[in-house]
Amino acid sequence: MTIEALLEQLADLIADRVAARLNGKEATGEPDRLLTVDQAAAVLGVTPRWLYRRATTLPFARRLSRGVLRFEEAGLRRYMAAGGPLQTRRSG
Repeated sequence: MTIEALLEQLADLIADRVAARLNGKEATGEPDRLLTVDQAAAVLGVTPRWLYRRATTLPFARRLSRGVLRFEEAGLRRYMAAGGPLQTRRSG
């Protein structure tokens, strides 16, 4: 197989992934669930206040409207798998 063919396959895979993300679906094809602040805090082992304070820096946080904050479950799980956050520290 040539490098050009491999690059074309890679570009197709990336395009499929991007399209799935834009449609709110993960690689499994199932829609991503949006968690409330309380639900996300329970999964992460932090307080809701911790999440509110850091929402602008968390890649899986979604502000749906003023005062409505949700968290992508799949993104949150990936974040946890990558070592975040602080399951042992429950700072307020």
